[in-house]
Amino acid sequence: MLFKNLPAGAVIGLWALFACTFTALTSEVAPVGILIDMARTFGIPAGQAGLAVSAFALMVTLGAVPLTIMTAHIDRKRLVLVSLSGYVLSNLVVAMAPTFALLCTGRLIGGLAHALLMSIVSAYAARLVPQRMTGRAISFVFGGTSLGAILGVPGAAAVGHLAGWRVAMFIMTGLAVLLTLCIAFFLPPVSSPVQVRDGIPSLASRRVMRIFLVVVAVNAVFFVAHNLLYTYVTPLLLAHGLTTGALSVALLLTGAVSILGLWGAGQIIDRHPAAGLLGGGLCMLVGMGLMYGHILSGWMAVGAVGLWCTGYSAIIPCVMSGAIRARATRPDVAGAAINSASNAGILLGSAAGGQILTHAGFGVLTPLAIAVAFGGILLALFNPEAFPYSLSSAEHED
Repeated sequence: MLFKNLPAGAVIGLWALFACTFTALTSEVAPVGILIDMARTFGIPAGQAGLAVSAFALMVTLGAVPLTIMTAHIDRKRLVLVSLSGYVLSNLVVAMAPTFALLCTGRLIGGLAHALLMSIVSAYAARLVPQRMTGRAISFVFGGTSLGAILGVPGAAAVGHLAGWRVAMFIMTGLAVLLTLCIAFFLPPVSSPVQVRDGIPSLASRRVMRIFLVVVAVNAVFFVAHNLLYTYVTPLLLAHGLTTGALSVALLLTGAVSILGLWGAGQIIDRHPAAGLLGGGLCMLVGMGLMYGHILSGWMAVGAVGLWCTGYSAIIPCVMSGAIRARATRPDVAGAAINSASNAGILLGSAAGGQILTHAGFGVLTPLAIAVAFGGILLALFNPEAFPYSLSSAEHED
């Protein structure tokens, strides 16, 4: 229904790109659901095992924008296939790694693939559709990231619980191989953005760039807040009385509930961006706050995590639409900047969270995550140009 007037090839292409982003995010976040099992295998603390998340995010943070600029003239479909091949290699190395250092090496490879792929897909989607449908196409394709983030952690946790974490990563490898073959046969080729001189994007005025940078900063702050705590959500839930056998079901439920955040944000961000971000931020604050100490336990704690993840899911489309709306640079470079900032937040949050958890425990880590999320809300609300309280119809259509 969303693309009923498009040729069949374009629709198939959009679904293929949706599958790419789903696979990408699932590969990125899968270790969160199997973190404890990985730590036990290598005889290391859960906080140190979080480096598997940090290593991936480091490469995306450093590589997203440079790779997007450097590859501006290269065939888009070839780049997608190269990126997917990187995921295949990364997941295979992780699944077979005899040491934790080699596992992290595999994650570094995956981070480079992620930096390239997630900066390609938005521009690729835009070239599959008429200009008037660009925003809708990009939103649809990036819906795969939301689904991957929602299902990746509980899916990996469920497989890891039933068959072991290495089996979970072998399954991820197989899915990446299958997707690579499908992309090779079914994704329509598109032209490279050759109109860009020397691959260097033009930038807007200082005022517009400041607005864009605020959006990027808000995005990074919320990602730090979320990943400080969510990277270690499995030991967090265990500390609140949940049994090991119930973890995969609990994570699946929190992921499913968080879809409500995507739906709710979609209803208001085109008209009231600030309200969408504020609502998401408040849900994060309340959910995280209920995880402090032992206010809740067992399945009530799972409900609190679900509320927090619902708020986080609502924030993602708010910052993505804000970056596009700022029009500070090319859409693919804007997307790469958001991608880089997101993974900088994942890197800082997961690495700092691991250290704090190891040395101070959740009694310090949980309130710190709450404070950082509150800072993100304040930064957004004190910059109404980046997140307007309301948008007119004319502004929305421009």
